[in-house]
Amino acid sequence: MKKLILGTDKFLSTLGIVLNAVLASGVVISVLLRYFFSIAFVESEELLTMVFVATTFFGSALGLREGDHIAITNFVDRASKKKQRIFAIICQVVIIFVSVVMIYYSMRMIAKVGKVPSPATGIKRGWYYAIIPVSFVFTIFYSVVDIVGQFI
Repeated sequence: MKKLILGTDKFLSTLGIVLNAVLASGVVISVLLRYFFSIAFVESEELLTMVFVATTFFGSALGLREGDHIAITNFVDRASKKKQRIFAIICQVVIIFVSVVMIYYSMRMIAKVGKVPSPATGIKRGWYYAIIPVSFVFTIFYSVVDIVGQFI
């Protein structure tokens, strides 16, 4: 189990690094081309937007794993350790529920408009929208890991 968790951590971290490198270099190149040569590529703008969206969704799953998400803990911090554990489990169950809802509705959206090509690149929108259910599968995975970790 530990190997699976560490492998998933490494995969998402590497994916985040690569996507951020692509995003940063793409934006710099795009700005330089626009500023010095008055050249703008609509396709690259669309792809950079999708890379940004991917970093956000996959980064949020990794942020959940790292505990970097926003949490208001004024009341929970004052509770006993047992109640803190209960609150942590409830929080993860809510995250799992929201993730399942997001997966369900994103799959419905992909089924409806996934075959429509995007205006700039012609890539079917389903490829872009697939970021949503895939990232929420990682979110569910990390929430389950956290719940199991409460008992170990």
